[in-house]
Amino acid sequence: MKYLYAGDADFQHQSFLELRPIAVWTQLLGELSWLASLLLAHTHQQIDLANALLLSLIMLAGTLLSLNAGHRHTLLLGMLLNLCGLALGFRLSMLFVTDTSLWATSIAVCITLTMAPVFQSSYCFLLASGCVWGILLQGTLEDRRLWQQDSLIALLTIATQASGLTLNILFRRLRLRGYHLRRDLEALAFQDALTGIDNRRSLLEKLQAWYPAQHGHFLMVDIDDFKSVNDDFGHEAGDQVLQQVARQLSGHPDVALCGRLGGEEFGLFTRLLDSQRVSELASQLIHRVNTCSVEQRRLSISIGIVHMDGRIGLSAALRQADTALYQAKHRGKNGFVLALSCSHPPQPHTLAQAG
Repeated sequence: MKYLYAGDADFQHQSFLELRPIAVWTQLLGELSWLASLLLAHTHQQIDLANALLLSLIMLAGTLLSLNAGHRHTLLLGMLLNLCGLALGFRLSMLFVTDTSLWATSIAVCITLTMAPVFQSSYCFLLASGCVWGILLQGTLEDRRLWQQDSLIALLTIATQASGLTLNILFRRLRLRGYHLRRDLEALAFQDALTGIDNRRSLLEKLQAWYPAQHGHFLMVDIDDFKSVNDDFGHEAGDQVLQQVARQLSGHPDVALCGRLGGEEFGLFTRLLDSQRVSELASQLIHRVNTCSVEQRRLSISIGIVHMDGRIGLSAALRQADTALYQAKHRGKNGFVLALSCSHPPQPHTLAQAG
């Protein structure tokens, strides 16, 4: 299977769905932490209620935007809005602490490392964390003890950013690996490993989803004398036969669904409603397979066809197709039998009659 990269649209959307609830809960945790710092750190200090209320609204707006986001860009906007409000909120809390430098740097480190895994893009993470550090450090400009150690501030900022970036990349790689594993499991569950087309489970589920709303014809196809190919040339040659036939059947433009039902048997669904056009389709499929060969042995197929017009159930339609296929085999193979309905007798066709 071809592996996808981190910028793939499907992966980005899946990451968005996974990260949205995590981002919301992380934002709520940050808001509760800030409220706790206001209420518990220095209860004897008077809180600037106006600014506190404004920052609370900013954080809440970011959280609500993230919660109702329908796209990753909207989620990113909500996260940035919440982070700016949170950083400004903790900067407001500096009014109640004695060591502003320790408070600012500690909060900046905590926010940076906590939010690192939630961002889908490393560039956005670096932008957001840079804003957090800038807002919080700006509140320590009057602390000369801190700013006399410029090299220490730079080292702490770079180390924290590097650690956060490492976490961001690591979690994104883990999400990508999980995405690939899910895709592989889906392929194993719904795709035939040998031929690459739908397996029986996938084909029947799709038919159930389409029918009876979608009318058309179902074609049950069986490779003629397949057992003799395995007996005479080995299972590797048999695998080549299955792969060639699958390519010819699934590659026809009038075939809407194609799957391997098991062994050398295939199931096809076409939206064609006219019996004459379906007969032409069957003839073309037989001819396409006749052009294939293994070990200089020409391949052929037999086809049983049933009209799926909504008047019979899916199980009954499959049984009628199987009966028509048996009749095509019995009449000489390399042909097809069209069963229009329960009230019409099957109509046999060999390749010569169909052509």
